[in-house]
Amino acid sequence: MEMNIEAHKNQLIKKLIDVQDEKLLDKIDAILNSDFNVAQSIDGVSLTKSQYIAHIESISESVADGAATYTSEEVRASILSKKK
Repeated sequence: MEMNIEAHKNQLIKKLIDVQDEKLLDKIDAILNSDFNVAQSIDGVSLTKSQYIAHIESISESVADGAATYTSEEVRASILSKKK
């Protein structure tokens, strides 16, 4: 028998009241606010969805302002030449 949505919410609320782990609460909060980690920076820093979007927009602005860009072939050739 399926639980109706109100009963499901009440069950979750009861469990939430008992949570003592702040990191778990942070994760739940992030999920409820739809701003959970979606990527990691090259330095290993976790990025939320909004941080990632801001990062991509920053890159796009840099490119529009004339920042150097490279094709996949140029990157591949650079990496392969360094392996030798």
